[in-house]
Amino acid sequence: MPEFKNALNEIYATQNKIILFMTILRSLAVFLGVYFVLRLFNFYPFGLGFAVGMIYFGVKLHKDVSNKNLLEIEKKNPYLMERLRTAADYANTINYVVSRLHLSVLRALKAVNISSFIDIKKVSYLVISILLLTGLVIFSTANNIQIYDLREGLSSLSFLSGRNILGDLIPQTVLDADITVEDLNDNAIINELSNAAQQKLAPRDLYLPEDIFSTSDKSFEEQIPKKKRIYIREYFSQIRKYGME
Repeated sequence: MPEFKNALNEIYATQNKIILFMTILRSLAVFLGVYFVLRLFNFYPFGLGFAVGMIYFGVKLHKDVSNKNLLEIEKKNPYLMERLRTAADYANTINYVVSRLHLSVLRALKAVNISSFIDIKKVSYLVISILLLTGLVIFSTANNIQIYDLREGLSSLSFLSGRNILGDLIPQTVLDADITVEDLNDNAIINELSNAAQQKLAPRDLYLPEDIFSTSDKSFEEQIPKKKRIYIREYFSQIRKYGME
């Protein structure tokens, strides 16, 4: 019966709209919750919060749309119990008994309200949660509340730039050049740095103490492989030579 199929499609479309609405509310709550927690630790709160919220939105929407059924509508409208699902199962069947069932369900559907598709209690809880999380985010941001600066902590642990290993032995001009240990391990990079030093760096900036290469630092020897130590010493030797001319 075409009329029943149209009514069934309308029911499914309404369900999809409700699912979309509920998923948006849940995703917003997830975003605010993740944002608030990451804000306390100063660890990319908006970017990571948005990413988590979008991933949750996509997964949840797909799952709910795929698993939707007519049982919830029947529970809220007892006079449709079993009848609506049975009529939907035989939507493509044409005979006298099924046609009578479709007609009776169509008459009953006229009494179904849109509110039957919405769980008002769940919507209320979600709205309250969103308001509370929004208030917490605003309050923590306005008062600059922070438990720990995770970004600063992670950056202080990084030794890839070589600054924590060599410490104050490296001139500020070299640190400003953002030279890494990997760069010093590359012959081509060493040549480029040497040329740049001869063209741009002043002799007073390139002065290095004589005892850099005469003394032994076990921590330096242990943390950097022999091959890299050779390149590093060669590079600074060139700079020291230019500074003494």
